[in-house]
Amino acid sequence: MTDISFTSSIRPVSSDSFRRMTLDILNNVSNWSPEGAKKGLSAKTDRIMDCTALGLTDGENVFLMHIIPELSSNKKFLPQIFEKIKNSMDLSCQYLQGILVGARSYSRESLIGYNNFMRFLKEHKIPFSELKGGDTVHKIGYHSKNDEWIISNFDIDRLIKSGEKDSKKLLELGFDRVKINKLDEIV
Repeated sequence: MTDISFTSSIRPVSSDSFRRMTLDILNNVSNWSPEGAKKGLSAKTDRIMDCTALGLTDGENVFLMHIIPELSSNKKFLPQIFEKIKNSMDLSCQYLQGILVGARSYSRESLIGYNNFMRFLKEHKIPFSELKGGDTVHKIGYHSKNDEWIISNFDIDRLIKSGEKDSKKLLELGFDRVKINKLDEIV
């Protein structure tokens, strides 16, 4: 691999900007099961609330899945989810890193599912950033061309419209927990 960036950007944007910036992304994860996961140069998903979205990138491709709590919290179904991840990305790749988005604090299944994904990432020593919780529906997209995660939700949208420009503050006010790994940067 050449020209690999070790740092992915995380960019909070308005809903209008998200729509414009992801118009060319054909890999739209709209089936919220392992079969709906997408891999390619770019991918996007929306309507993340109590679901969990997991994105993995090796600097050249992205793998994105969006899983409902009933599946991600089900111990019998987890092996199928994890097998899909293992078959889609080389988990030993030194460039692999991820992003985890979702979970609602009022939903037991949502938290269990989110924690199952977090445990999987930690067990496989995959560095990842977290954007957890929040009161609104989230959207995420990824372009490998820029090695950039694009993030939007109604809170971020409202804050941008009110004049807020600080990206870190936008994320912190748009989610309950924001943890950015050392391989990512907020832009």
